[in-house]
Amino acid sequence: MRRIDKLGRIVIPFELRRRYGLTEGVKVEFLDAGEGITVRSSEPFCKVCRSRICDGATFPLCEACIAKAAKRYNERN
Repeated sequence: MRRIDKLGRIVIPFELRRRYGLTEGVKVEFLDAGEGITVRSSEPFCKVCRSRICDGATFPLCEACIAKAAKRYNERN
């Protein structure tokens, strides 16, 4: 549970920021969910390391994670 300060700010818990790639400068959306508010990152992030990826990415991984996966694949074959 978090309290809103007098400027309307809240602190998102570290574990949630890490899990969803919410680093400094990431844009988030506030959506009216009827009985509450949903906060959602409006920027895509890597599903492995949670770093930001470009908006036009066709696969949900950053370049570094794709390179690591390709290296592992090539080592096995």
